[in-house]
Amino acid sequence: MTSRWVSCCCASPPSRLVKPLSSKTSDASPGPAAAGPASPCVRQCCLDAQDICLGCGRSLSEILEWGPADAARRHAICAAAQTRRQSRGVR
Repeated sequence: MTSRWVSCCCASPPSRLVKPLSSKTSDASPGPAAAGPASPCVRQCCLDAQDICLGCGRSLSEILEWGPADAARRHAICAAAQTRRQSRGVR
């Protein structure tokens, strides 16, 4: 699969190029917490200067951690992402 870079108009600075996350990241594979909360991914992946996804509000490390995370950790990640989205005025 060829990776491509896209311009993320919402990230700062505007000319920053970001690599879109593929559907084959750890986010896509069920881990030990398959019965835990569903991924908050909204398929609008664009990382800002702090490596926070402007779509779902998770940090890059949280996105990569999602697959192997247990249910308690997934709930914590979802709560942190929700707080970040609310602080930006996004639901």
